[in-house]
Amino acid sequence: MLKEILKAIDRDRLLSVPMLSKELRVPEALIDEGIFELLRMGYIIKEETGESCSNVCAGCPFAKTCNKEIIKTYRITEKGQGIIRTV
Repeated sequence: MLKEILKAIDRDRLLSVPMLSKELRVPEALIDEGIFELLRMGYIIKEETGESCSNVCAGCPFAKTCNKEIIKTYRITEKGQGIIRTV
C-alpha cells in the first residue's frame, strides 16, 4: 500500500486522500495512516504553503494557487525516489 501511495504522489504531483481512497478501494483512514508512515520513514516530506509559510511568494511554485490559504503538499525524498525506482 505504501508503494502505491508513493507512486500516486509521483504520478499526480498532488494527493487527494478521497480520490486515492477510491482508486485503491481502501478507507480514507488507511490512506492517512500510510501518509503518516511514509513521513515517519522519511520517504516523503510535508510542506505547507499559506499564512504559516516562510517562502517568499515570488519564488514559490504555488504562488498562483496559494492565496495565502494553507495548503499541505508532500514531496518525495531521495529515499522515497529510490523505492519508486525499484518497483
